[in-house]
Amino acid sequence: MAKQMSDEERIELAAKLDKELDEFIDGLEKRRYTEGWPEDRWQEEMEKHPFFMKRLPEVGEEVDPLVEGMQQLKYDPLENTPEELAANYKEDGNFHMKHRKYRISIFSYTEGIRAKCENNELNAALYNNRSAAHFFLKNYRSALLDAQKALELKPDYKKAHIRAAKCAEALQKYDLCVELCDQILSGDSGEKDILKLRQTCCARKAEKERQERKLAAEQKRKLDEQQKTINEIKKRKIRFEEIENQTFTDITMDILKPKYAPVEDFPVCLSPDGQLCWPVVFCFPEYNVSDFQQQLDESFTLADCIQDILFENEDRDEEGKYNIDNVRVYYENTILGKPFTANLTNTLKEITQLETFLVTAGCLTFYILPKNSDEETEYLNLQRKPLK
Repeated sequence: MAKQMSDEERIELAAKLDKELDEFIDGLEKRRYTEGWPEDRWQEEMEKHPFFMKRLPEVGEEVDPLVEGMQQLKYDPLENTPEELAANYKEDGNFHMKHRKYRISIFSYTEGIRAKCENNELNAALYNNRSAAHFFLKNYRSALLDAQKALELKPDYKKAHIRAAKCAEALQKYDLCVELCDQILSGDSGEKDILKLRQTCCARKAEKERQERKLAAEQKRKLDEQQKTINEIKKRKIRFEEIENQTFTDITMDILKPKYAPVEDFPVCLSPDGQLCWPVVFCFPEYNVSDFQQQLDESFTLADCIQDILFENEDRDEEGKYNIDNVRVYYENTILGKPFTANLTNTLKEITQLETFLVTAGCLTFYILPKNSDEETEYLNLQRKPLK
């Protein structure tokens, strides 16, 4: 029979056991626990855990192995039916839409569509939601196509109908917008926003047509003026460097368009009084510079034309050589390979009628040189090769 212990003995035994336990613990190897979360990053590490995370990992961001495993289960085609995959991607897309990450949501909806499930309701929602994402990014053409695809799958899809109408209006497809609005209003004639959209669309359509008529009329007027100019040039048999044999039948606006940048937007034109207005180039070979005049009336004499040019040239003319009484003006005939002297008292109209004169690169081109100067001699002695 076991001997019963007294209270004193029990207290003494308990004290002994406590002492032995303390000695055992003190004798254990002192080693820091390293398998837990760092004290200074425990919250960050906890949020990586799928049970506690507040957001999905960004593209390229390191993913927790547990999250990666769950993702593989969620998107594994062997573990999910096409409909389940489509629903999973739709859920992801909706999550990103709430956080305004529209480009990522487009990717998610696209993957859901690629799952090729047979549920038209689900597919229509994927197309409609992708249309919404495109719409927020102002990709109106893509948004319209997706909305129309959603309507093919679900003809009574009101959200897709409304978005398609808004996209058509943004793309200025006013006829389509009105048609879509009418389809919506046939089901609910009290849709105030759609009624307003239809009214706005009709007003913009009318304005667009008005602008198109105005533009067409302006274009016709411009073409008529160009043709009158061409007819006048043909009538006078003005010669062009670009036209072989000078038959006067091949004159086009492309030939008349000046090839020099400063005057390229100012081709020869016919004024209301029947005078031709020409772009003119005045060259100073001595200084290797040119002065461009956008449109000079052909009724001006050559002397009238160069008076202001010579005045503007005074800053570089230190010797005072360039004045109206001390200069000669030349033009070149590249077909003959010869320079010709222009009479300063002749008008531009008279000069362009000379058999030796050629319109070059859509412009009247003249060379100004001091009389009897070394520069004039050098210019006249230049080697020229006739185009004939």
